[in-house]
Amino acid sequence: MAVSIRHGVHNMSLDSLSGKTIREVRDEVGDLLNVPESAQARINGTPAGEESVVPDGASVEFVKTAGEKGAA
Repeated sequence: MAVSIRHGVHNMSLDSLSGKTIREVRDEVGDLLNVPESAQARINGTPAGEESVVPDGASVEFVKTAGEKGAA
């Protein structure tokens, strides 16, 4: 089952991300989705650390804190 990745208006789904850590996901798709290093990861809406493993079929979102400079 594909993992759904989102940052702002950018989103994609990839089967290859299941079982990877947030750090690995950020390294693989960060440039494609323009994800800054400061963006907080969430797995299925719950904050996740860089070593958190992404389960099959999960929704991963990279967000910036509201009011943070550069946030849209």
